[in-house]
This record gives sequence, C-alpha cells and structure tokens, in this order.
Amino acid sequence: MEKLARSLTIKYTLIQCAFWVSHCTIFSFAAVFLQDKNFSNTQIGVVLSVAAILSILLQPLVGAFADRSENITLKTLILSLMFIILISACSLLILHESFLLIALVYVIIISVQFTLASLMNSLALEYVNMGIPVNYGLARGISSVAFAIDSFLLGIATDYFHGGILLNVFLVNYIVLIYLTWNFKVTIPKELNLAASNEKGPTLNSELTDLHKSERNNVSSGILYFFIKYKQFTLFLIGVTMIFYSHNLVNSYMINIMENVGGSGSHMGLALSIAATLELPVMAAFFYLIRKIRCSTLLKFSGFFFAIKSAATWMAPSVGMVLFSQSLQMLAFAIFTPASIYYVNVIMDPKDRVKGQAMLGVANLSLVGAIGGITGGKILDTLGVSDMLLLGTVVTGIGALILYFSTEKTALAKKA
Repeated sequence: MEKLARSLTIKYTLIQCAFWVSHCTIFSFAAVFLQDKNFSNTQIGVVLSVAAILSILLQPLVGAFADRSENITLKTLILSLMFIILISACSLLILHESFLLIALVYVIIISVQFTLASLMNSLALEYVNMGIPVNYGLARGISSVAFAIDSFLLGIATDYFHGGILLNVFLVNYIVLIYLTWNFKVTIPKELNLAASNEKGPTLNSELTDLHKSERNNVSSGILYFFIKYKQFTLFLIGVTMIFYSHNLVNSYMINIMENVGGSGSHMGLALSIAATLELPVMAAFFYLIRKIRCSTLLKFSGFFFAIKSAATWMAPSVGMVLFSQSLQMLAFAIFTPASIYYVNVIMDPKDRVKGQAMLGVANLSLVGAIGGITGGKILDTLGVSDMLLLGTVVTGIGALILYFSTEKTALAKKA
C-alpha cells in the first residue's frame, strides 16, 4: 500500500506541477499577454469575466456528468478538455491582429482551464476514497513551487521578450501535461476496488470522520436540488467567493500594482513566486496538520488571513511591502486550498463529491473571476490601483465573516 501511494503521489505531483505552471502562464500573466495584443485593462477584465461566466456554466454540468457517467472515466474527461485547450492555444499562433478572435479563443482557454481545476482535485480523491493515501497537500505544495519558479522566470522573460513568449511556454508545458495525465494509472488491488464500491464514507487515508450519519442518497442530485440539499454549504460558497475577491484582483492585476509602487514585470514575477513558494511547507504539512486541528478550524483561520493579506497589499507603499504582503499567502491560500478540498469530500454524499468540488471551483475561480474581471479592470481605468485594492479588502473582510459562520464543524482525522 505504501509503495502504491508513493507512486501515485509522485505521478500526481508532476501533473499538479504541469497544470499550475500552465495556469500561471495563461492566467496569472493574462494581463501581460493581452496588453501585448493592445488590450486595455477594461477589455482584459471583460475577457476574463466572460471566461469565468462560461466556466460557471461548464463546471456544474461537467461535475454532474462526471458523477453520473459510468462509461467515461474521470481521466478520459480531463484529457478531452485538455485537448480542447491545446487546440485553442495553437490557433493563437496564427491570430495576430484579430481582436475579437483572440478574445474568443482566450475565453475558451481560460473557461476550460477553470473547469479542469476542480476535476484535477477529484482525480486524487478517487484514490483517497479507495484507501490509498495519496498526499494531496504535498503534491499541491510542490506544484506551488513550480508555479513560483515559473512566475519568477516569466517575469524576467517578459521584461526582455514582452508577452509574446508566454504562448510558446504554455504550449510546450501543456503537451507535457497531457502526457503526464495520460500516464496517471496504476494497478489497483481487487480488495481496494471492493472497498471503494462499498463506500465507507469520505476519508483522509479512508479515516476522515463522516459528518453525516444519516442514510446516503445514492442518486446523483441535480444542480438546483444540490443547493437545496446543502443550504449551509451554499452560504459557505458565497463566503469563499468573497474572500477570493481581493486574491483574484491581486493576481490578475499584479503588474499594475507593482507599477503603482515603482516596480516592473520582474518584481511581479518575484511577488507571485514568493507567495507560491511559501505555500509548500504548509501544504506539505497539511496531511499531518489535519490530525491535530479540525478542518473547519483551519478554514476559518485561513479566511481571516485572506482579509489581513488584502489589507496589507492595499496599504503597501513600496515594492518591498507588496512582497511582504505576498508572504501572508502561506496563512491564507496555502491553508484554505487543501482544507477546502478535504472539507467538501467530508460533507458531501458520495454521489455528489465531484459536483461539490466543481461548485467549490465555481466559487473560488469562476464566479470571483467574473466579478473581479468586470469590476477590477474598470476601477483600474477610472479610479486607480488603490481604490481597487480598498474595495477588495472590504469585500474580502465581509467574506471572512460569512465563511466563519457557515463552515460546518468537522471531526479530527485519525492517524493513518
């Protein structure tokens, strides 16, 4: 079992690294790429918002399909979506002056990429629910380091080669990602397959305590029924969207934030890399941390630091202070990400888990991306960086309060 878990964790780590490097290149540097194509901040915001809105429609549908389908595996579904992204990105190589076509293709790439994010989480949890302790936190933490390195190098590269280099980096990386995902397979012992089919409940190493002791509903519910069934989780999602508002603004418009305090593209890359690098120790330790502290407590704690990080960025008077504010990522995003993934796995009925992860993705990527894109770009072009960050801080603070009161109390995980 230990050997199997180690093999899967290594393979999953490589997939996560390739996925988040691609996400960094095409999304975190979207403003740089699109500005190179003569898009204004408002136009960039519209593109990112439309992409996010489209993914809001896609994610629940894809999640429900994945929960319901018996003939198409989760990996096959993921690979199909990846090929859509690859083909779309290749088309950008020949679209040089067409503003509308570039915008349309970018919308497709970002919306499908957002949709993939939640499915990538479910890819690991399939094995966790079989009792194979794939270390999601470690894999996600190492992928943050890959994100950090990519951010730093791209920041330097775009200073010298401008935004045109981003597409080439993305395409090479995405081909690698597709290969790694296709190669994500192991032979599962028969007894584990039997255990999975008999479903003992969501676990961390098959031992996270299930909050819902009532009889499980084995029919995958529709989206509307999903929200009715999980009323408190719906409120939780609203809080998630709000705490991620400032996080989205900062990541989408970091180049503007840095230029506002006298920085450059290199400083932008450094800021993103600092935040991502500091995620590793927290995410890697999460596997053990969750045995000492309730998952629900960790979520509330992280919500508080989302607000603190947002306020620190808003008040930062220099490049150095912006870089310092990025260090708070380890107490906000780094804790929230693995905690929220396991939290959804605990509170959802087995037939709703992929849908639950999809709705989490809607909240912390798609919906907040739509709202942030529309408001952030417009505020930047009319009022400036400071007012954008002030709004982000207020919204995130309110979101932290909602998250605190809507998070269901979970039990400690038992030792594996």
